[in-house]
Amino acid sequence: MYTVFSQVFTLFAFIAVGYALAKFGIVKSEHSKILSSLLVFVFLPCNGYSTFSGQFTAEYVKDKYVLLISGTVLLLLLAFGMHAVGKLFSKDKYEQGVYEYSLTLANYGYFGFAMTEGLLGSAGLMDFMMFTFPAVFYIYTYAYCMLTKSKVSLKRLLNPPMIAFFVGGAVGITGIQLPSVVDSIAAMGSSCMGPVSMLLTGIVMSDFKLASLLTSKRSYALSVLRLIVIPITVGGILMASGAALSLLDNAVFHSVFVCAVLLVSMPCGLNTIVFPRLVDENCEIGASLAFVSNILACITIPLVLTLFGIS
Repeated sequence: MYTVFSQVFTLFAFIAVGYALAKFGIVKSEHSKILSSLLVFVFLPCNGYSTFSGQFTAEYVKDKYVLLISGTVLLLLLAFGMHAVGKLFSKDKYEQGVYEYSLTLANYGYFGFAMTEGLLGSAGLMDFMMFTFPAVFYIYTYAYCMLTKSKVSLKRLLNPPMIAFFVGGAVGITGIQLPSVVDSIAAMGSSCMGPVSMLLTGIVMSDFKLASLLTSKRSYALSVLRLIVIPITVGGILMASGAALSLLDNAVFHSVFVCAVLLVSMPCGLNTIVFPRLVDENCEIGASLAFVSNILACITIPLVLTLFGIS
């Protein structure tokens, strides 16, 4: 448990620093746009390219394509299930969408990528990226439209992280040798992703009154579902079915199990804040969910991962 707790505590330390910097006026909330742009256009693409170019080989695809299929199945099951759950928490259709998104997809990108790499290294991060790849389509199509009240547009899939994944994958699977300076730049940019994403989380959360974020009973109820009920349910079902599934390939099943538990153990993400801001919708609900779940995750993540033997 110490390894998991140490990794979680390190990331949350940067959240606290970001929050404090904004609250004491050392940085302003509008600076979060700069960090967000750096993450989307530089650090996350560097991380994706660096991981895929080094790990995404023909042999890897042959051995681990099940991760992509499994990730898609889990995402669809969660999306359909949480669509019904969202209706139980609110009669307002827009609020239902916020709850549905928060329960369907946790903060797998900024928080999940950084933590997975810290715990499992680049090979583990590659598995996690493969498993969560379908989530990109969910986020930039259905989820984006749900949170901004807009129409579906596949053009949103042409974003820097997605392009970097494909370029890195092409380099990895073809074995093309690019100048070593390209790998050095990507590696250096990749190392910035974790700290900067956590600083951004803290700065964004500082925009809202602490009391209003911490007094929402629904946020606590949803956080319990997000951080405890869903992870234990998903992990328990996979463990129960492991005896049969592992007959196919024990190593692959283990990768699916680890990636699934890691994904559903993460706290609520920031898209319920970022996307609504684009169309001046109420994002305080999303901020409360993100704030409460991120605080509680400091305790629940080590417990859940230790419960399932992931460290």
